[in-house]
Order: sequence, then C-alpha cells, then structure tokens
Amino acid sequence: MIWFVVILGAFILMRFFLALSKDNDDLQGQSVHKKFAVIVHMLNEAAYDGRGMVRTLTKREFNLYEEGENQIIKFQYSTGHLTIIWKYKYFQQEVVHQKQFDNVRNLSIFQQQRIGDLMVSEMEMIVLNHKHRVLTEGM
Repeated sequence: MIWFVVILGAFILMRFFLALSKDNDDLQGQSVHKKFAVIVHMLNEAAYDGRGMVRTLTKREFNLYEEGENQIIKFQYSTGHLTIIWKYKYFQQEVVHQKQFDNVRNLSIFQQQRIGDLMVSEMEMIVLNHKHRVLTEGM
C-alpha cells in the first residue's frame, strides 16, 4: 500500500514538472502577456479604456493596471492553465472575480476573444451587483 502511494506521488510530481517544462517551451522567445495579447487588449479596453499598463511579476505572472484606478487584473499561467483574477474596489469594499481557463497552450485569436468576452461580461454583472450591494448595505 505504501509503495502505491509513493509511486502515485512520484507520477503526479513527474507530470507537474513536465507541464512546467512545457510552459517554458511555450514562453520561449515571448512574454506571457504577449502570448495572451488579445485577452490583455480586450480587458485593458474594458477596464481602463486602453490606458492600462502591464507589470511583469514573474515569468508566468503579470498585472494589468492603471495607476490611480480602483481595479487590478492579475494573469497567472502555469501547467497549461491561465487564471485571471480581477479585483474591483467600490467605496473601500473589494470584490474579486477569479476564473481558470484550462488547456490554453495554443489558443487561436478567436479562442482568446471568447475568453476576453466572457471575462468582461461576467465582470460587468459582478460589478453591478457589488455596487448595488454596497449601496444598499450602506443605507
């Protein structure tokens, strides 16, 4: 039984490190924000009217933000998955929308557009509900 657990653990670790290696291959010669340029552009337009800036945090992680704004969007790419974390603050109360997209190693422009559209439409509803909740709780 113990050998089974050890072998299973080794197999899982091997797959994880293999996926990280594939990430390195994916990012060879391009930054992660260039890999997802269509999504970044769409979220930048929606959140910051195109004035947002990219700040690289690590090889696989960056923020999209505009100085002085009440929101920030974080992108994390690991093991072939893209996680987008969109934080929005209204009257000092923050709402966070996080979504993971699987198998994003070779996205077409159209697939990136679908992800961008989905994030924007979901966040529009989340922000609307958040503002309503903040205003009604404050009364």
